[in-house]
Amino acid sequence: MMTLENTAAVPLTDPLKELASPRRRLAPEDREHQIVQAAIAFFARHGFDASTRDLAREMGVTQPLLYRYFPTKEALVDRVYDEVFVRRWNPEWEEWLADRSSPLADRLKRYFKDYARFVLRSEWVRIFIYAGLSRGGINQKYLGRLRERHFLVIAREMRHEYGIPEPADSAAEDDEVELVWAMHSSVFYIGVRKWVYDLPTPKNLERLIDMRVDAFIHGVPVVLKTQRGG
Repeated sequence: MMTLENTAAVPLTDPLKELASPRRRLAPEDREHQIVQAAIAFFARHGFDASTRDLAREMGVTQPLLYRYFPTKEALVDRVYDEVFVRRWNPEWEEWLADRSSPLADRLKRYFKDYARFVLRSEWVRIFIYAGLSRGGINQKYLGRLRERHFLVIAREMRHEYGIPEPADSAAEDDEVELVWAMHSSVFYIGVRKWVYDLPTPKNLERLIDMRVDAFIHGVPVVLKTQRGG
């Protein structure tokens, strides 16, 4: 059974403490990796408005050392984005969603359960929220990718499986995307409740995801077919 607690990324060692300890001789790529992991933990706690001076102080290193690897704060933020939002992206998600050998409901349940493991982490949720407040480009880039690779695929597969007429124009397609987005964001919001609001969350995420997908499948196709006369 998947719970929110065991989806949190808990490093075996605290990257900030590792950097503050007496420095070992590390290969440049290992030192860079340490800095990035520490920066992820730092920005998840303090947000992107925090300065690199504070970051270096909390790491227990000098700011010049930080700049040796990342000459600007923007370069470090870009690397944090790549580490948190791009490298952990599973390219199989698009394949699962488009595989018509299985019913769409089964594909969605498989996708959302795996996607939940990706997003329902303390650092992912908090960095995404902070980015929306002060670094909109990060969110826009990620959400644009999500729309093109997931939302539009789900909408297309839903039309195919349930005989929904094609959208007549871009506004009708946007209606589909909004309905997909509403269901999709409800999974992410579980993480917001836990890691931002500190509220109780469901004990059994897999069961909840099954119910939300079933509610989506039994409602949205009917609404779209009724609207389009299908």
